[in-house]
Amino acid sequence: MSTRPMRSWAVVVLAAMPLLLGAWTLSDNGVPHWDPNGKVVVKTPDEVSLVIHSSFCSFGRHGYVRLRFGGRLAGHTTDMLYLHLVAHTREGNPAVLDIFDGVVTLGPKWDDAPHTGTAHVQVARRRGTFVLVRPGDVTGKARYTGSWKCG
Repeated sequence: MSTRPMRSWAVVVLAAMPLLLGAWTLSDNGVPHWDPNGKVVVKTPDEVSLVIHSSFCSFGRHGYVRLRFGGRLAGHTTDMLYLHLVAHTREGNPAVLDIFDGVVTLGPKWDDAPHTGTAHVQVARRRGTFVLVRPGDVTGKARYTGSWKCG
């Protein structure tokens, strides 16, 4: 028996492995994915409400949470509204998230969107409310508030 067909077969199998593994990691195996039914409503300091559709919500190990809404990764262009908050659950109260980082793109009029604050989780982590304040603001006055719903 010739080893040449065996080598060809091995090359085909090795070439296909990244495709198979890539498809497996993107399959619905409990890992959150972009959901067109998710949305966030952001209320600006001048009382304008902005709705951002499509969500990716990830509640990871050790209490870390990522909430993403809209933007390029949801299939839109980079100039679309986008909100990405990174938080961790408050020790002793897992229904409260302390937001410590994020990206908020609400258009040129609201380009000073703050990146810290708190969020409250309801209904098994699928929805909640949030309050964002300017970093270092000692008054604690909310700059942006809103509600979110993961799809």
